[in-house]
Amino acid sequence: MTKTNKYSRLFLILNCLALGIIAMNLTAPVHEATHLLTQMIAGAKPEVLAFGCAGTVDGTATADLNSVFWKVMFSGSAALMNIVIGTILLIVLKKAKLGPLSRPFVLMTTMMHYSMGFGYFIRDFFLYDPNPDPSVQQGDWAKVYENFGGNMALRITMLIIGCLGILFVFYIAYRQAFHFISDNNDKKERNRVASAIYLFPYLLNAVLFTLVELNGPVAKTNIESFLIISPIINIFGMIGFFWGYMFAAHMVKPRKENVYYFSPCAEKKPVLWIAAILIIAIDAFILCPGIWF
Repeated sequence: MTKTNKYSRLFLILNCLALGIIAMNLTAPVHEATHLLTQMIAGAKPEVLAFGCAGTVDGTATADLNSVFWKVMFSGSAALMNIVIGTILLIVLKKAKLGPLSRPFVLMTTMMHYSMGFGYFIRDFFLYDPNPDPSVQQGDWAKVYENFGGNMALRITMLIIGCLGILFVFYIAYRQAFHFISDNNDKKERNRVASAIYLFPYLLNAVLFTLVELNGPVAKTNIESFLIISPIINIFGMIGFFWGYMFAAHMVKPRKENVYYFSPCAEKKPVLWIAAILIIAIDAFILCPGIWF
């Protein structure tokens, strides 16, 4: 391995890690901000916006909302917004002329929004509790189901939609990965590129943002639940990245020729790395303790 190739591989990994951190910060905070804006539009006063919560710390944000419609909108709109944004980004990914940094960034952000949106339908099918203790449901769509008396038909329908959505994320990950691989038959290149774009950002974000959420205002008041919920969201909720790596690097036999090849960015980008570090600092010192109103 030449020194140039060694540094190129290192820069590719560092660039993708930075892009993954930025992408996650354009996914989870947007999700929470949607809750916050919905609550404000409904005429209720929010208390906090933090990484992992919006509205109130004790989960009673819907108590000030007067109608079932707004209760459902507050709880369910954020996951739907993730799906809408993911769809818009997927169109951008397919239609726009993107560069060596912007293409993997849009790909990661698309997958994160879809994973978060559809993931809530799956997770909250199981989290719904007809007699929650404490008396607040844990999970956005679990609260939606509560407004419909835990209707099983609704829960199963959303579970099926969620599963189909996550399978679609797997498909996106597999198809898009090979656009960054010049020789589909080169197993080392497949592993190198898939690791950089999918595996390493997935592992870093899973650890980093689980720790951020576990130190947030909601987790501190309900740590037992968040010890379960945070890993589910950040580890299992983004599992499409892991399987994207497995499909592209090891499991799926690719087509012989790559018709559309887009070179990923393997150049030194210190500004990008600094931006990612600054965003982590914002997460730790602002969004983790929360912005209070």
